[in-house]
Amino acid sequence: MSTRALLLYSPAGGGHRAAAHAVAEAISAQDPTATIEVRDVCEFAPAWFRYDRAWSLLQRHGAYAWDWLFDATERAEAEAIDAIRLPLHRALFAALDRHLRATRPTHIVSTHYLPAIAVARTKRAIGARAITVVTDHQIHRAWLAPDADAICVADPAGARAALRRRADRAIAVTGIPIARACAAPTRAVDAVLTRARILALLGGVPAGPACAALASLAPLARDHDLEILTGDDPIVQRACAAAFAGTDAIVRARAPGLVGALDAADVVVTKAGGLSVAEGLARGRALVLPFGAPGQERGNLRHALASGAALQPDEPADVGAAVRGLIDEPGRLRRMGARARLAARPDAADAVAQVVLADVASMERRRAA
Repeated sequence: MSTRALLLYSPAGGGHRAAAHAVAEAISAQDPTATIEVRDVCEFAPAWFRYDRAWSLLQRHGAYAWDWLFDATERAEAEAIDAIRLPLHRALFAALDRHLRATRPTHIVSTHYLPAIAVARTKRAIGARAITVVTDHQIHRAWLAPDADAICVADPAGARAALRRRADRAIAVTGIPIARACAAPTRAVDAVLTRARILALLGGVPAGPACAALASLAPLARDHDLEILTGDDPIVQRACAAAFAGTDAIVRARAPGLVGALDAADVVVTKAGGLSVAEGLARGRALVLPFGAPGQERGNLRHALASGAALQPDEPADVGAAVRGLIDEPGRLRRMGARARLAARPDAADAVAQVVLADVASMERRRAA
């Protein structure tokens, strides 16, 4: 039986897309004969359904509302949630149903709850297996699609949470899938740094906290090398240009390859997104996490802090002082980087691929019997 895998992601940020491509790369490496398709689930929705824009607005302006909604729906009964969202998905993703019936994948891997729910009603009709990959260290009921055959989670705590809610599903602790390049060996940070390299990742960070962090980092540009990736927010871009005018800081919207930027850095300032934390840990970099962690990102923040690889300043305006303190303490960044590598799961994509391919082998044995 040949593997025909459809990997679906949501355009809510870049992490879910990156995770889907990482798993696709791992499946292809382990089974070169596999047929793999990677798609944005919103390609199958009406043009007016702009989930990416809605999520971006929520991230920038509605963190408190998202926290409230996250907690309120987490307390609700799963059946009540499904009673609302399943009919909605039937209306939104009729084109996905037609695509599934036409292509008949053996496995559907979802790296976000939106496609995980969208495929739930059709996968059984075509004989496919559905696998949900959770890309954060905190699990919400929304991730747990009612008809998923397997759920891949970031850590043992996530496995326990999933088992409490979906005891009838296979649960695998895989980690958060990241690109194969992130798993390669990397340099350790020097114990003593006379001139450090600081990387700030501000994509998806609300303008107010991002600008406060930029203002606090600007004085460090006299003694250290800074690279700031602003994302697409024009307010953040203008603030960054003003703060670092006349300095040697590198300012751009994004890097062509984030692994290179991480490897060049000695310390990374970022928000606690699932992929951001997973990639930073895998590359052995100390993380400074000053920004709010709404909803599911709370778990990523807790994981990074508990590992000893991260620091959380009280306010974004304290970022500069926190980074300077880390640089000035001999060996601190090197120790945090070592703890980051210990906490990382750089082979997570391979582990998810093994779940998929083991399931293929199981299907073949059942057919032979």
